[in-house]
Amino acid sequence: MEYYTDICSVSDYIAALKRLRCENLCSECIEQDVFYYRGEPHDYGNTAGLPSINRGDYLERDNESELFRECERRLPEEFANCRSTFEKLVKMQHYGVKTRLLDISQDPLQALFFSLYIDPADNGERDDDAVVFAYKIPKKQICNWHSDKVSVVSNVAAYSFDDLRMDLLPDDINAFNKSDSIHHLLHEIRAEKPHFRDEIVKEHLSQVYCVHPLLANPRIRSQQGAFLLYGINGDRHHLADLELSGIQKIALKIPHKAKIELMQEMWLLGRTIDCVYPDWRGIGDFFSNFWKRDIRKYYGES
Repeated sequence: MEYYTDICSVSDYIAALKRLRCENLCSECIEQDVFYYRGEPHDYGNTAGLPSINRGDYLERDNESELFRECERRLPEEFANCRSTFEKLVKMQHYGVKTRLLDISQDPLQALFFSLYIDPADNGERDDDAVVFAYKIPKKQICNWHSDKVSVVSNVAAYSFDDLRMDLLPDDINAFNKSDSIHHLLHEIRAEKPHFRDEIVKEHLSQVYCVHPLLANPRIRSQQGAFLLYGINGDRHHLADLELSGIQKIALKIPHKAKIELMQEMWLLGRTIDCVYPDWRGIGDFFSNFWKRDIRKYYGES
């Protein structure tokens, strides 16, 4: 992975973001592109900055749709108030189920915090470098949760047929919408939008969209959260490509040696886990791992 720069302090980070904006948001495009951010505590290589469903065999066969339906079946009360498939995917993502969503934030300091934070359930190494991704996203790729484009792509997760092949479907919009594959997809979409018209645009299925969700829980509100919703690349077993959607991903490295100082600076700015997770999990994690403890031990240093 190529890095834009190394970040060793909060001031380094802010300076790097300023440079990114100056280099990437010219006077003509500043009204057309927006930056979003994501922090990861490890460099995951080829799967870095991708939805969790891309890891393992979850995209093979009917695994994705079976996973989606089993979540509905086993916890129906959790989905009772969800009005769309996208909202169901957000809830699944919230509880750590594999989805085609990727958490991002409008707040770059939130992303920096998550690059430094090690989830107690994560058994990975604590002595490796971390990364913050800055995503430059065209405004045309940004949707609200209720968008028809979001409904089309989200319902790929519920689609259980193996015939959603972009290379085999016609390009003509009328012929495309008369195909059996799209009729199957329309059936899923109309479960949430009964009056949805037979007018799916083929290109929409192959896009990645930045989606602004309902701010329905304290975490999403405090984190200024949004999601990248991945469509399909050729078929439903492969995720859509960021670049083909006009989205640029830029990586900034957080060297392991800088993590302690950076976390201390984040605390100075009031960014602690109980503020990022304003619930019992955040409180419990704060008192278990941070309160009156030496931060060096958190990163496995004596």
